[in-house]
Amino acid sequence: MSESTNASARRSLPKPALYVLRLVAVNFLIFAVLAELVSIVLVHLPNWPSSRPSYHLSYNLFWADINPVFGVWHRPNGVFIHKGGCYDVTYYTNSYGARDKERSLHSSRPRTIVLGDSMIEGMGLPAEERLSNIMERDTGIEQLNFATGGNFGPLQYALLYKSLAAPFDHNLVIVGVLPDNDFHDMDLAYWRAHGWAGPYRPYYGPDLSIIYDGHFNPHAGEGSWDHVEAFLRAYLASYHVGQYLDTRFYWRTLNPYSGYNDYNDVDLARLEKSLQDIKSTADRHGARMAVFLIPRASDFIRLRESGSDRLGPVMERWGREQAIPIKDLLPEMNERAGADYRSYFLPCDGHWSAHGNAVAASILEPWLGYDTTQASHPER
Repeated sequence: MSESTNASARRSLPKPALYVLRLVAVNFLIFAVLAELVSIVLVHLPNWPSSRPSYHLSYNLFWADINPVFGVWHRPNGVFIHKGGCYDVTYYTNSYGARDKERSLHSSRPRTIVLGDSMIEGMGLPAEERLSNIMERDTGIEQLNFATGGNFGPLQYALLYKSLAAPFDHNLVIVGVLPDNDFHDMDLAYWRAHGWAGPYRPYYGPDLSIIYDGHFNPHAGEGSWDHVEAFLRAYLASYHVGQYLDTRFYWRTLNPYSGYNDYNDVDLARLEKSLQDIKSTADRHGARMAVFLIPRASDFIRLRESGSDRLGPVMERWGREQAIPIKDLLPEMNERAGADYRSYFLPCDGHWSAHGNAVAASILEPWLGYDTTQASHPER
């Protein structure tokens, strides 16, 4: 073959390569458009069980790892539109980042600090339908809600209480423990084993000392990729479908888990340590402390199938020894539910429904010694 022929061949190579690239690009674009159209249909089905695009761009994540002491928290004076398969809620935060109305630092009246994770924060519900707001309405006693979602566990409750909530005048602190994920939220080995380690947050070490994983960044959630993801989250239905499929695949690879029954001795030691630390802070501020255990659907199923509730009696007995009143909600909520315990939860989500919050409030109010005789109660 002559040199001129070889040169001609070299010059002609880009043409088929560009053709292939154009073909791939066009097919990818067609696939992406079709995937988005199908996703739009899916996320607008009445029973879609996950998040939806809000069509409202917000570059600041509602839950971000921005606190150097306890990790995930909300930005002050924030607004966040949260759309799921069965809810469309706007969350607001006050000047110190709590999803609550503005509260004064000092008060001469009785007040309660409320600690917990997304169940206590009221994920998927307007604030007026969650536990703390119901109890405030029923009793007239301020319930300062310092709960947050975002993989938040009892160690973080203790750190948040000591560093942020305790300076607010109060005479009672109540802690909502969710065994379904609170044991895992204190276990770095668990998150590393499942590939979810990395965000900045505290854990307990083997000797129950506090260790931190990840790098603290006060501007977490504000980087270039975070802005791109915020756009995708706000406007692309396929983003939410992909997120849902990834989550479903992850959870289906795990055995059915009941935090009430499948914990181990190390899990229990971590929980007890965190509650003891909260009591120490409460004692320094002259406040009482009370704890309640929150069941998830898997805990109701285990109780009904085998009568199993390992954690409740163990924690109630330990609480009596430590002078920490502890209430297991599972038995009484199960009794009240009849055949319909699922009504305690959002139909598209594992969080409490308005009904679940109302039933929990009706159990906890007399147990906590609240006087509700002068208050009018909503139907429960």
